[in-house]
Amino acid sequence: MRQSFIVIAGSLFAGFVGGVVAITLSGTTAGASKILATDLGPADSLILAAPDGMLSITNKEGRIAWAAAPSARAYSVGCLHIDRVMKGLLASERFTSERKKFENEARSQGEEFESRSKALQSKYSEIKPDDPSFEDAKREFTALQAEYEKWFATLQKIQSKHMAEQVQQAYREMTAALDVVADRQRIDFVYRFVPPDQPFDAVELSDAMMQVQGRPFLRVPASTEITEDVLKELGLTSDP
Repeated sequence: MRQSFIVIAGSLFAGFVGGVVAITLSGTTAGASKILATDLGPADSLILAAPDGMLSITNKEGRIAWAAAPSARAYSVGCLHIDRVMKGLLASERFTSERKKFENEARSQGEEFESRSKALQSKYSEIKPDDPSFEDAKREFTALQAEYEKWFATLQKIQSKHMAEQVQQAYREMTAALDVVADRQRIDFVYRFVPPDQPFDAVELSDAMMQVQGRPFLRVPASTEITEDVLKELGLTSDP
């Protein structure tokens, strides 16, 4: 009778231990990952042996680490074709409408200069070099030309500044969307790149060399590119 009791008690204890193990491995604790019977671990570290010493692999903030320094960790990588994203943003209605407003104002001022030039041409259409009014006409044309050149130089500076501001604004919007995508996909580093297979559009050697230098990766796994995800986050089409 006592031997039977011991066998039964042992079976109950084994069942209890098995139940505890099953609960532990099933990951019932909130946030725990499910561990399968074929998985190794959990373990605090993995020790790799080598002729020149041991290497300890650990988990630091969800990243594989092989030393105490933050730089000694494995970080995830993504690639973004920023040319497509920037062109898409700058071609959007919000940016183009601002440029059209600026262009319309410049065109209006240019037409005013053209009108004044035609008026002078009409005023002095019959004038000859020996005419007493010739010097007056020359001064008026020279003054108008100088005024136009000054206006045009100022216009170019304003236009350049306006475009620089748009590029900076588009860049900030792109990086903001990139942060959202990178956080969602847990990507640490994002490199700007040009796909190696993108056609060249250079007609001069210097342009071709610049386009070669602008392609830092000679081979890129398709899974690392997040251009489409960023375009979608910004509400842009795939082919801006």
